[in-house]
Amino acid sequence: MDVVLTTLAATLFIQLGYFLWKLSADKHQAAEQLKLPERPNALRHHLSDWRWLSGLLATSLGWVFFVKATAIGDISLVQPLMSAGDLLLVFLAVIFLKERLRPLEWLGVLIIVLGAALLSWNSTSTAASGLNALKLTAFIAGQLVAAACLLLALKMGHKAELLLALLVGLSFGAGAILTKALTADSPSLSLQLLSNPLLLAVIGANVIGLVSLQIAFHRGRASVIVPVQLAIASGSAALAGAWVFGEQISGLRILGIAATVLGTGLLKAEKQN
Repeated sequence: MDVVLTTLAATLFIQLGYFLWKLSADKHQAAEQLKLPERPNALRHHLSDWRWLSGLLATSLGWVFFVKATAIGDISLVQPLMSAGDLLLVFLAVIFLKERLRPLEWLGVLIIVLGAALLSWNSTSTAASGLNALKLTAFIAGQLVAAACLLLALKMGHKAELLLALLVGLSFGAGAILTKALTADSPSLSLQLLSNPLLLAVIGANVIGLVSLQIAFHRGRASVIVPVQLAIASGSAALAGAWVFGEQISGLRILGIAATVLGTGLLKAEKQN
């Protein structure tokens, strides 16, 4: 049960950080909309905004909890369970932004709760055989090849919405898998993690995912992008969990993953309408 509580703490802090950044963004003009000489002022405004600083603190704390969760639990459980953090954003929007939930959104909330419950029920870490470095390299290389193909398809003018959603999912999935590899030999967090070369790969994968997500939202529908990227990220984590780390993926866990993806998709679809 520790891995479930740690994962929930991770996603709640991260989503709280996103919410605070959203409040900060509403107060300041986006840096990319400003002329180059004006951008340092925008940065100073953010650094002097308690909302932005609090968001940075919350997301950083959430990432620490996520690293801990991957150290003590299966990545095939941790990554899908992170989707439950969407519930916090829903409740914050209802309480502070006075938004109302429509029937389809309530259905999405219930399905996410069901998915989280199924994942929690099946939260016992499996007797994993441990990290296989060769398989990890091959798996990440395969994702890089897939990402390169997606970028090539984008340049050729194929539908950006779906391709970007797939790219986001691959990036976040790779970030989660590499985080698991980062903590595979160190269940207790220590400063040694900061000197691990994999840390740069983790940061790089997540930065690419965040940038791609913002581009995707500008060029497509959230109702398509979010569930697709979530399905790819969760599916990648499940496959890597079984093949790279030797985790045993039960039918109950697969059902929980599917429920969180479906519930999140219903929430985003209704918000987009």
